Amino acid sequence: MQPVPTYDLIVIGGGAAGLTAAETGRLMGLRVAMIEQHRVGGDCTWYGCVPSKTLLAAARHAHDARHAARWGLRVPTVEVDFPAVMAQVRATIQHIYDEEAPDVWRARGMDVYIAAARFVSPHQVALSTGEQLSAKKFVIATGARDVTPPPLQTVPHLTHRTLFDLEALPPHLTIVGGGAISVEMAQAFARLGSRVTLITREPRLIPQADADAAAALTDALIRDGVQVMLNRQVTEAAYDAAYTLTLDDGQRVEASHLLVAAGKRPDVTALQPEQAGLAVRDGALVLRDTLQTSQPHIYAAGDAVGAPFFTHTAGSEATTALLNLLLPFKGKRKPIAPYTFFTDPEVAQVGLTEAQARAQHRAVAVTRVPFSANDRAMTEGQPQGFVKVVHGRWGRVYGATLVGRGAGEMANEWAQVVDRRGRIIAPLFATHIYPTLGYGNGLLGIEWLRAFVQTRSGRRLQAALRRLWG
Repeated sequence: MQPVPTYDLIVIGGGAAGLTAAETGRLMGLRVAMIEQHRVGGDCTWYGCVPSKTLLAAARHAHDARHAARWGLRVPTVEVDFPAVMAQVRATIQHIYDEEAPDVWRARGMDVYIAAARFVSPHQVALSTGEQLSAKKFVIATGARDVTPPPLQTVPHLTHRTLFDLEALPPHLTIVGGGAISVEMAQAFARLGSRVTLITREPRLIPQADADAAAALTDALIRDGVQVMLNRQVTEAAYDAAYTLTLDDGQRVEASHLLVAAGKRPDVTALQPEQAGLAVRDGALVLRDTLQTSQPHIYAAGDAVGAPFFTHTAGSEATTALLNLLLPFKGKRKPIAPYTFFTDPEVAQVGLTEAQARAQHRAVAVTRVPFSANDRAMTEGQPQGFVKVVHGRWGRVYGATLVGRGAGEMANEWAQVVDRRGRIIAPLFATHIYPTLGYGNGLLGIEWLRAFVQTRSGRRLQAALRRLWG
């Protein structure tokens, strides 16, 4: 019998979280093995961020070309060569994958196994290739699986994993779901020329977002021709060369293609976690807020941990998990993660929404500046949107909502303000390049000061300053 290879760290999963954990461990001098069942890169590279944002970029270029006349430019027709669009999507995927392929990591000193893994003991895993590996410590980063509502389980349909295999533009794409994938792909395919229907059981799109932002995005999708159906559920589904969906109000929706994007959930059943003594509830690992499982030498990160399902949170969690594994002090998973929906306009959220802030804090104020006050937005012809900051009486920022083209880039600064428990005037003390969208973040501080000096506290402060200045 061959000896079982032993590592300092085994990372199960080769997506955003797994790659971050494995590479961080390697850089800290550990002997690391990474096990990936399918393809290194995970959802983000193959089915999520990379292909979706590339498709959105193509759709935005088509949309801008159709509206070029306002700039004095004449574009007679815009023809969408959908196979060429998808070729560009796949070329972008391949370009990014080339930088994270298994041989790249092996050349850097990490062992990579392409196989399914399952625990056979707390410190040992068996691979589908017949090999066995052992380690002192583990990070589980196996991702999450799609959730499909029961009526839709009986018909073939697209998911975010198969959507980018399309070779022809769908004549009528119906999307079930109201989250990030749904709204982004609804707009992309509508702008590329598909008829699009979006169905969600929620009373509004992107329900986790600020209500004002959700309303602005809904209006934008409708302007692009998307039929948005709120508060509706599919009760029956049939497929015979085309789809017929029956809704709970009796209405029927016909479609050529069906995309189901109704959410995700972690599921570690295939790992046989009971063999490692791991506590599991409803198919998901039971975790402490430090990302530690019921076994002190095993942590988890990324989509395997649960919502929010974002690449940047996966990376952050992987770093936290690994440092907690190796160091005596214990960091905690951040309860609120910033995010951006990459629609047009973009919707970005940092910290608490207005509704969340009012539920958690006694004194909440809102300072809001329209995108039309941002000189760069005006020069780009993109004045639609707003920046809205919720804060306390003295300006401590609880959260920020940004809607507009480029909002996600602007949101990064507010993420730092929230992380540092800073105040709304913080961007005023940084020198921003003019004219950039980021320069507009300082406008919120000015607007807050204008309102503050009209309050009793503001007038008292002004009086105290006058006395100080003599």
